Amino acid sequence: MLIGATVLCFLVLLVLVADRLGASVWHGGAQRTFYRCERCDLRYPRSDLGDPAMRVCPAGHPVALEEPGTAAGMVGIFACLGFLTVAIALVATGWVTH
Repeated sequence: MLIGATVLCFLVLLVLVADRLGASVWHGGAQRTFYRCERCDLRYPRSDLGDPAMRVCPAGHPVALEEPGTAAGMVGIFACLGFLTVAIALVATGWVTH
């Protein structure tokens, strides 16, 4: 059962890493800047705003620069890496056979 969970965790890890790398590849490796409109409850990339210096959304509401945070994908990647490390160590030392 641990081997199956390890394989599944590895597949989830591949999906998370591909999602993380794909975002940077498709955007030219640059971080995307988002502006957030609280009234619309939407995020707008810089390219969707006519003039980012005016700081208004297409509906005319004021927008604020969104602060970058830790993505949930990164937390998932490190959780998968931790599980894989423990699972491989258990199998390699013989504590778990199947």
